[in-house]
Amino acid sequence: MKNMKSKVKVLGMVFLMFVTSSIYAQFDQLGSVLSTGVDDAGKILGAYITPYANGMGASLSGGWYNTAKTHKLGGFDVTITANVVFIPTSDQSYNPNDLNLGDPDNGINVTIDGDKAPTAAGDKKSGPEVTYNKNVLGTDVPFTQFNLPKGSDFAYAAMPMVQAGIGLVKETELIFRYSPELKYGEGGKVGLWGIGIKHGIKQWIPAIKKLPVLEMSVHGGYTKLSSTNSLNLQPSFYEGFAQDFTIFPGYYSNQEMVMEIKNTSANFLVSANLPVICIYGGVGVSYTNTNLKLNGKYPIAEVQDLTNVIISESTAVTNPIDMDIKNTDVRLNAGLRIKMAVVTLHFDYTYADYSIATAGLGISLR
Repeated sequence: MKNMKSKVKVLGMVFLMFVTSSIYAQFDQLGSVLSTGVDDAGKILGAYITPYANGMGASLSGGWYNTAKTHKLGGFDVTITANVVFIPTSDQSYNPNDLNLGDPDNGINVTIDGDKAPTAAGDKKSGPEVTYNKNVLGTDVPFTQFNLPKGSDFAYAAMPMVQAGIGLVKETELIFRYSPELKYGEGGKVGLWGIGIKHGIKQWIPAIKKLPVLEMSVHGGYTKLSSTNSLNLQPSFYEGFAQDFTIFPGYYSNQEMVMEIKNTSANFLVSANLPVICIYGGVGVSYTNTNLKLNGKYPIAEVQDLTNVIISESTAVTNPIDMDIKNTDVRLNAGLRIKMAVVTLHFDYTYADYSIATAGLGISLR
């Protein structure tokens, strides 16, 4: 048991390496996005983060099975699986001019010095420079200026996990997956859990019920990943723009980003189960819902006249972002499993908008 806990912890650290080094490493840049105001911040964050949210969601749909055959009553397996999602080139950048930033009706004008910005999965270079101006008495007064966030230069989403399946009655198998909540850095934590079910349907089809080798089943699974990361956007960002800082120390010290990714998948599976080799495949659908929140208090600039841009408690915003990102993907999967005594080794590939390569090592009985 102690050895298994140690392996789970190591697996969790691998997970953190992939996630934090790729997407979360860029979150400090996202602080400047809040200076645009809540509405535009939501537009920019949505365009920037959506490919990774969809990629992470797709990775949660992988690794559920390596055969269409279900365990016999009391049979079980424990498997370590790694899923790597390929984020398509088309989702590695976006055109910020398409976001309709600013509010001309209220005198907020925006200039953008380019038409291509990286998403979180894009190139590790700054996006175009964005300048926000407030029209005061016919004159544009700049109150914030920044480059859109860099990408991670990592067009993948990786998700290792441990899962276990146990056989029940009537060729039904219950599957669990879990990673304990792991803490890292200052205020960072991440964890996941999931539950699935697989049911053999060959038994209900008289014409093929007695055919050897061939197995058929249906599968459904649900996985939820939760993560929290601390942020640090202070009024000092506005130096050179704001003329009046009236804040108390620590007023903006409670900032965090909370991301919750839920994936539901359903699949029809077939496999040819030979003594050592199993060839398997499936077709299905995957649905991901990502909820992204920015909690805490954030400094926002208020332009009062040509020479006075104020940052104060009265201009701060609290819990400014609460958005949902949804994605549905049709999946076509094929793979190969090798079983030597009770040890299994499997590889498969899922073709979809967000395609997935999967590899796993496990122990399986009955």
